[in-house]
Amino acid sequence: MSAPRIGPVKLADVLQVISLIAVAVALFLNYRQARETARQAREAARQVELSTAALRQDSYRQLVTHGTSANQTLLAGNPGLLDWFLASRGVPTGTHEENLRHMFVFWRMDSHEEIFRSHAAGQLPGDAWQAWRNVIEADAALPEFGTVWARVRPQYTRDFADFVDTLLPRRDAPAE
Repeated sequence: MSAPRIGPVKLADVLQVISLIAVAVALFLNYRQARETARQAREAARQVELSTAALRQDSYRQLVTHGTSANQTLLAGNPGLLDWFLASRGVPTGTHEENLRHMFVFWRMDSHEEIFRSHAAGQLPGDAWQAWRNVIEADAALPEFGTVWARVRPQYTRDFADFVDTLLPRRDAPAE
């Protein structure tokens, strides 16, 4: 028995095979292009997230800076105004030197919160955060820090306030 013979190949059949191969190649290239486009879209989304986080951090930094830098010279050089400002925040007032210490601690709290916010947002390397945490702990150990913190705590974000509370030395409850 001999194999069935196929007649001469028609031009239409050859063109159809070539067309099928071309469609397969086009589909493969389309698939590759779609994958690359998806990868680029993911990267663009990641960049947008980073930019948004940086913008938020910058906005917060501007808020903190605006609230403190303009006041530093004005309050430090004007004892009466400094006394009024501290009293308006519930911070005990005393001599000008004591008031300056209280104001300095108050400003430091703003810096500490800004660094804490960067850490919470994942924008601060672990070793930098640990180093700054040591600074916060040293500041929290100062008697002036506890005095001021007790009055201004509500002015800070809850997570930062809770964090600072863990650093403050435990005060024994007054004997009844």
